[in-house]
Amino acid sequence: MDGQVKPYKTYTVDGIKIGVYGLGIELNGLVTKKLYKETEYNNPIEIAQDTERALKNEESCDLIVCLSHLGYEYKDKQKPHDIAMAAALEYTDLIIGGHTHTFLDKPTIVENKLGRNVLVNQVGCFGLNLGRIDFYFDGSKNSNASGVTINV
Repeated sequence: MDGQVKPYKTYTVDGIKIGVYGLGIELNGLVTKKLYKETEYNNPIEIAQDTERALKNEESCDLIVCLSHLGYEYKDKQKPHDIAMAAALEYTDLIIGGHTHTFLDKPTIVENKLGRNVLVNQVGCFGLNLGRIDFYFDGSKNSNASGVTINV
């Protein structure tokens, strides 16, 4: 898909420009090679840093969201996960995660490289819960956020 699609999508809602990008887990060892063929796995934290920089500086996004399938957190700190990624980023505001099926009552707040808060959320698996995150912007497009899990 390289060169065929952008690695992100932008949306404008009520004058707020939102950038959304996604990351996936390494398929080697999880899925047979014949299913992912020539798919290359790159360092997801480096990809996230490049993508968020483009969304902030080139696309002028006010809010940046990562849809992650890396997993919430691992004992093996060498394995990329959402908590470590949030700390390594600069412009991403929200990471909505999957893969580890972690049930959170509310988003985890992680301080990023610039000292700003990043919300990391995962609501489990099988559609048992929904999540809701609200971002509030003032006239200068400064944001404040809150989030909860909704039991269905």
